[in-house]
Amino acid sequence: MTRPLSSRKSFLVRTGVGAVVLGSTLLMSVPSVAYGQSGLTQTGSLRPPRPEQPAKPPVITNFLIAGVVLVSIVAATVIPAKRGHQD
Repeated sequence: MTRPLSSRKSFLVRTGVGAVVLGSTLLMSVPSVAYGQSGLTQTGSLRPPRPEQPAKPPVITNFLIAGVVLVSIVAATVIPAKRGHQD
């Protein structure tokens, strides 16, 4: 037969819920642990990331794609409709 729960404290102690709540509260109370980063670099200050130079866009490929799209649009408008008898 199980013992009745005499108080909320005994329930928390027996189930371990209190330890989980206490551990997560302590873990989240330290910002560097909460964010998952150390916070300082080797020089002791925070620095923003350096932007990289963007790669040169492939000009020829862009013109070829634009040409294919333009030819597709023109070809779609030139296709005759099969509604000749309704006009």
